[in-house]
Amino acid sequence: MAAEGATGREPRPLLSVRRLKVFYGKFEAVHGVDLDVGEGEIVSIIGANGAGKSSLMKAIIGRAERTEGDMLFAGENLAGRTTTEIVAGGIALIPEGRRLFPSLSVEENLTLGWEVGRKGEVTLDDVFELFPILRERRRQKARELSGGQQQMVAVGRAMLSNPRLLLCDEISLGLAPAIINDIYRVIPAIRERGIGIIVVDQDIGRSLAVADRFYCMLEGSFSLTGRPQETDRETVMKHYFGL
Repeated sequence: MAAEGATGREPRPLLSVRRLKVFYGKFEAVHGVDLDVGEGEIVSIIGANGAGKSSLMKAIIGRAERTEGDMLFAGENLAGRTTTEIVAGGIALIPEGRRLFPSLSVEENLTLGWEVGRKGEVTLDDVFELFPILRERRRQKARELSGGQQQMVAVGRAMLSNPRLLLCDEISLGLAPAIINDIYRVIPAIRERGIGIIVVDQDIGRSLAVADRFYCMLEGSFSLTGRPQETDRETVMKHYFGL
């Protein structure tokens, strides 16, 4: 069952994952996990490098080599769908490493979200309201931006695809603390649009601070789930490191 969101209401089911396994060749990276995300709910997935977090994100977005188990999004089966179909259906990924087109301008990178996503009401002005610096830099090439500004573009591009579910994979990796604050500041604002959000990050404190619920991943399995405000840090750290 999905947990209550910030409004205190039970969020409607959006993503339901059951017994999911992810394989690379014969190697099993994710071992039969269950995961739920409700509309307008922020779910944090924490874990060390190699825990299986990014493999889980790739499975949801249709980029895993092979999967087993059930993944339902808005009641529809994701099995057999291409990444293009999944994105057009309302799931967007902010990938680790951002993956912008360096020779394109900020605005050109942003508008790619429109081209691959579903129809909706998010506009460039909405993105510029979240990240005012991007309005100033809209004509600059992506390669001329700082790492933090590039991450803002990656977030904005995902938003312009008008997702119902947003996957954030290692969104603070390699960024300065001030920029991380800016990125995490917009997550609750995105949730206010009714968008479900999965935040994958090694920054435990920041990730849990915005989350309604969390899953701690260890060696391809979930070692602990719960609500941040009901779970003490010592318990989290024990399950994070497998102690």
